[in-house]
This record gives sequence, C-alpha cells and structure tokens, in this order.
Amino acid sequence: MASEFLRRLYTKGFEPVPDKSIGYYADDYRLVPALKSALEEDEWEEIYESPLGVFLNFHELDFGWASRLVHHMLTFQIVCKQRYEIWSLIGTTPIRFSLHEFEEITRLNCGYVDDLALTDLALEDDTRAFWELMGVDAELGPSTTEIIKACSNCSSWSRDDRLRLGYLGIYAGFIVATRPGSSTNVNHARLVMDLEGFKEFPWGRIAFQHLINSVKEKDLSKNIHIEGFVQALQVWVYYALPDFAAEFGSRGRKNVKANMLKQARIQCCVAKNLADMFPVWDDDEQDPDIVKIVNALHDPNFKFSKNHWPLEGVLGAHIVKSEAGKRSLPSDESSRKRSHTASASAASFVGDEGVGVVATMKAHFDQCFKSFSTKMLNGLGSCEKQIKLLTEKVESVECTVEELTTGSVKHTEEEPTQQQGTGSKKHERSNSEKDDAPMKANVNVGACESYNAPEDAKGKKAAVNEEEAPEPSICEIDPKTARHRQLAATQKSPFLGNSTAKAIIPSSASHSGRACGYDPFDQTGVRAKHTTLMNFIKSNPAWPKRPRNSSIDWYYILRTPTKWLADTHPEWFVSDRICFLNSMFTTVWRRDYEDFKKSEPNADGSGKLLPPGAYSYYTDELPIYCQTKKTWAYDVDSLYSMLHIREDHWVAIWVSFVTKHITVWDSHARTKHASDEQIAEAVEPLAVMIPYLLQTCAPDDDKWRFPYTPFTHSRVPGTEIPQNIQSGDYGVYCLKYIECHALDLSFPPELCDKNMRKIKDKIAAEIYDETGCKGHDKLDATGLDVYDRQA
Repeated sequence: MASEFLRRLYTKGFEPVPDKSIGYYADDYRLVPALKSALEEDEWEEIYESPLGVFLNFHELDFGWASRLVHHMLTFQIVCKQRYEIWSLIGTTPIRFSLHEFEEITRLNCGYVDDLALTDLALEDDTRAFWELMGVDAELGPSTTEIIKACSNCSSWSRDDRLRLGYLGIYAGFIVATRPGSSTNVNHARLVMDLEGFKEFPWGRIAFQHLINSVKEKDLSKNIHIEGFVQALQVWVYYALPDFAAEFGSRGRKNVKANMLKQARIQCCVAKNLADMFPVWDDDEQDPDIVKIVNALHDPNFKFSKNHWPLEGVLGAHIVKSEAGKRSLPSDESSRKRSHTASASAASFVGDEGVGVVATMKAHFDQCFKSFSTKMLNGLGSCEKQIKLLTEKVESVECTVEELTTGSVKHTEEEPTQQQGTGSKKHERSNSEKDDAPMKANVNVGACESYNAPEDAKGKKAAVNEEEAPEPSICEIDPKTARHRQLAATQKSPFLGNSTAKAIIPSSASHSGRACGYDPFDQTGVRAKHTTLMNFIKSNPAWPKRPRNSSIDWYYILRTPTKWLADTHPEWFVSDRICFLNSMFTTVWRRDYEDFKKSEPNADGSGKLLPPGAYSYYTDELPIYCQTKKTWAYDVDSLYSMLHIREDHWVAIWVSFVTKHITVWDSHARTKHASDEQIAEAVEPLAVMIPYLLQTCAPDDDKWRFPYTPFTHSRVPGTEIPQNIQSGDYGVYCLKYIECHALDLSFPPELCDKNMRKIKDKIAAEIYDETGCKGHDKLDATGLDVYDRQA
C-alpha cells in the first residue's frame, strides 16, 4: 500500500471561509403549490405515489438548508480525477459522494442506460401539440417559470396532459433545478409523452449527473449557486457523520467545522463488494489513486493516518493570509482563474510530474519576495528619518539643559514670550490637530510602530504625544501594508465622541473565537465618568429637586433601579451586517398591521399597504441618526430591536434574515408576565410584514428567494437567560441582551438585579461621556402621520 494518497484540494487550514450562503434553485417555493392547485386530487396522489413522488415528500418535510455544513464538506475535498465522484477528508478518513451514495439517500432509480442523453429522440406531432399547449418553444425544454405559468391555464386540459405537466414540474424544479427562467434538456423533457416510460426512466442518474457537474465547476471562494437537487449533499453529510447529524445537524450549533473534523464514527461510503464499488459511466474512467483508496477501505488491517495525507493542497499556492486576518488572493488573479472545473484544475496541477505546482509556486514566491523587499526598504527609510528626528530632539534637549545649568534665565523667559507673540504656525497647527483630529497623530505613530520593535513603540508614542505630532512627510506609509483599525460608517454613532463605538473595534478574542473589545459590564473608568455626570447634575439650580423633563429627571430615571418604567426606549450602536432599530420601528409597524391586513392585494399578492417609511427601513435610511444605507437580506443578515408587550413591558428581539426566524429575549420569561399568546400577537406584525417587504422590494429576477411565508418565532426560556426578578429594569435587560448577542458574548451572571445600580450608573455615565447630552432631543418621528391619522 502506498504511504501517501491523493493531495487535498485546499491546503489544510486555508480552506475558503463560508462568508455567504450557497444558493440553490431546487424546490422553488412557487412550484409545488402551483402544481397542487392545478392537479385534481387523484392526479396528485398518482404522482405522489410514483417513483418521483420522493421529491414531493421531501417538499413536505420543510427541509432546512444548512449551507455552512455543505460548504465545509466541499472544502475538505481531495483531488479526484473521476468526473462523477467527490471524495472529502474528515480527519484522516476519506468519504465518498458518488451515484451509489446518491441512490442510497434518495432511493431514486439510478440504473444504467446505453444512451442517457437520448440523442436520437425525434420531435413527434403530439409532442409539438403539447408544447404549444404549455406555451413553450418546441425546440426547448420547459423552464420552471413556464411550468408555473401553465399551471394557471390547465383546468380544461385532459387528465394525461395535466399529469404530464406535473411530472415536468418535478423534472424542471427538482431533478435539473436550474435557474427558474432557464430552459431544460428538451430530449429528456419529451419523454413525458410516454407517462409509464417517464416514470421508469433512471431519473436518479440524471439528477446526480446534473448536481455533480454543477458542484465541480464552482469556485468555493466565491458566492455560488448550485444547480440540481442540492439538498442531497446535506443529507450525505448526515449520512457520513451520523453522530454529528444527531448531535449538531438539526440545531445548527456553532463551530461546525471543528465538530465535523472531530467525529469518530464515520460512514465512508455505501458498503458494496469491491468489484461493484465504482458506478458505471460511459464517459468516465477509474482513477488509479481512487482505486488505491477503495482497496485500503476494504483492507481490514489497514488504518489511515495523518501521514497518508499531505497538508498542502493543490490550490494552496494561491492562498495568502492578509493582514486583516482574512484569506485573499494574490495580485496576479490570472493564475487563480480556471477555464474548467475545480477538480479538473486540481488534476492538471498534479499531472505532468508536478510541473504546474512548481511553476505556480515559483511565480507566487517571486511576487511575495518582490513585495517584501519594497516594504522592507520603505520601512528602513522611515526608520532613518525617525532616528534623524529623534537625534535633533535630543540635541535640542541637551542645549536646553546646558542653558539651565549655566543660569541662562533670559533665554528661557524670552522663548515662551516669542512663541506667544509670533504665533508659530507650526505649533498652532499641531495643537489644532490635537484638539480637533486626535486620530491624525495616531496614524503616524501606528505607521512607525509597524516598522519598529514593540518595546520601542510605547516610548515613541509617548514622545510624540508629549512633544507634537510629527509632520506627515516624516513617515512614508504604504497603504497596502500600514492598515489601522478605523470606524466603519455602520460603527459611528451620531455623536461627536464615538468613544464607546471605538471600543467596540475588536482587540481580543471572545469565548467563541471572535474578536471582542467592548465589555458591557466592565467598571473600569466608570467612577471618574460618574463623578463628571454628578457634577453636571448638581450644577443645575433645581438640584436636588427633579423638574419634569429636565436632564436631572432623565438621568435619575436612567440610574434608578427597581422602579416600573412606563416608557423607556433604549437605543444602541450599529455594527457591520447587523442593523439596530429603535422602538419607533416596532411601534409603528404594530399600529399599522390592521391596515396592512385590510388592504387589497394585486392578483399576484403584491401591493398591500406597508407602514410608512418601510422602504427607508429596508435600505437602512432610518433611523436618520444612524443611517447605514445597507439593504436588508443583501447587506444585512440580522436586525435588533425591542418590542412593547402588554403596554407595560419591553422585550428584545433578534430578526435573522438567514434563518427567517425571530428570537425573543424576555426578562420575565420565567414568570410569564406575558403569555405565549401575547408574545405571538406582538410578534405577528413583524413576522408577516418583514418577509412581505423583502419580496416587494427584491428585484424581479430575485423575488423567488423571498416568499411571502411569515417568519417563525420563539421565546428563549427564562432558564437560559438572566431574569429581572424585581420587575422594573426590563429596559436595561433588553439593552444588555442585545449588546451581549451583538458582541458574541454569553449572557454573564453579572447581569442580575443585585448589580443593577452599577449597570445603570455605567450606562448613564457612558451616555453622558459619549454624547455630552444636556437634556432631551426631539424624537424624529418622520412618517407617523403619513396616512392623516392621529399619532
């Protein structure tokens, strides 16, 4: 047995990250309802009980697509030259996805036929007539969109023609599952004229062939859509990793990749005799390296180890770790492009005695060394200039010390006078920059730090702050290398300080491995901020009285625990791909839900009356004070807000556009202050109108992705989150639930009634420190009276 098997497709540890969900076209949400309404009950039952009824049965399962799971499994691939197989590596164990596994999963007919493409199938008169009945070009196979359209016009058709339409719907929507508007293979579609022959045809082989071809031609480092019955890939993962399926698969846990790789019980492939291990294909040949793996699997005395699998992948030379910590491509994009499938490209690398690998790696290293040399020279030049500057400063200090020691008092008195009288432009500009733009000095300091030893950085930074910010020309910054963390537009608050928002820029790792910098419960520096706040409050002539609507009253309410607040509206910051909405959003949408339900839709279901400002929320132009201009479900994955329950209680909500689910965090979930029915009633307007808004605003060719189906919802049990026992601080709990979840922190035990005084003092002190708020600002309630009603 060879000591080394096939190479990985991607270098271990550098697999493409699943940044976006894998798209697919199978099981179009419009198709099955259209077929069911078009067919008579007995016709539907006949198709349901046929060999192809497995797809209708699958539709009824309401299968949840786990894109990340499939993405990880595909990035674990090893190079396979066989056209109709995928091999992935879990730990040291190879697993296979071939026609045998597809047949085991779907139970479809995957038998062999001589002419799978049906090249000699002629166009008959009855076929032409039926195609005209459907409104489809006789030389093309019907698309999913055309079949859905035909379903609305088939009531007068014969029974056989309606059955044909139903079977073509399964063929276009599940077996081929290409773009809804794309034509299908006309030869395969014409088989529907013989209903019995259509049912007995090996559609499993067609479905697998279409799926595997689509998978192998995709670049997993990009946003992709897979054609074919893609859900079979997810079921294959569950089939290959049974313990993972039972423990993690159904609940979508975090750390999916790590949990997959540590599985001990693995189903490598469907058990068959060695002679029957490879499915028969006319246009495919056995790969000798794959044969070695199969022989090893059948050898009871052989055990795979990590020494059998090289760590370097055939695509590893193209992956570079960027300074931001994300994987990116080198500047020479042409070496990354492929004119054929990923596996075919991989095969070309390993062929011809590795010439392709050597050439690619040589070109890549040449590029790296060239870039490194340029950066090193720039860095050395910057160091020389900085040393020269420091030398001049040292000489200046020596002169000053010498004058002081010799008693030259005249010079020391005249120098400040001269500076005040003449008004040195350089120092004025430096001081102005310190006051108005403190970040400008930090940019230069950071650039120097990136070229000098860490122990020197602190001293240099202190020197710059004590003296003056160096001129920008002193440090030459390479924009490609000197990257500094700055606030994105979505991280900036509407206030001048931005200190809290700056603290949110990641600086250390949280419990889940993600970076986290801001601790909502850290009391560091709160005492000084609180003292400043109290000095401001006591400066009010009305102190210690609390005039209504005064700043004294506002901060008193914010800092006072255990009092039942009738109208507390916490607002908070925004982060990338996360949208934060104020209470006005949920309040207006709940108020206008009855108008939405009463409004008459168009024939296709569109046109119902949405609340005012709905499109502005969809594009994140509201709230006005924290616009991000990002589109829901395209640039935003989740949104956070709060919901008013029972007219006396607030709960936090998290709306996920990915899972189409609304999670409710209730600080009184354990006491059931609000019943499940009341929660459902309060959530219903959002669960119904948010998907309606997504469908209404989506481009025409993308509307199929956003059905009108309401989002689901659930309330997290009170045993899993901190609870407000003393019934008064639900607003603070709302804020902290959202802060912790948005920062990827677990809900800590510090969030409790016992610590409420400290938590509220921290909130009040940070709000005053951040905003300098001296009182109430008018609430921007644009759109409240759009429909001429009283607010």
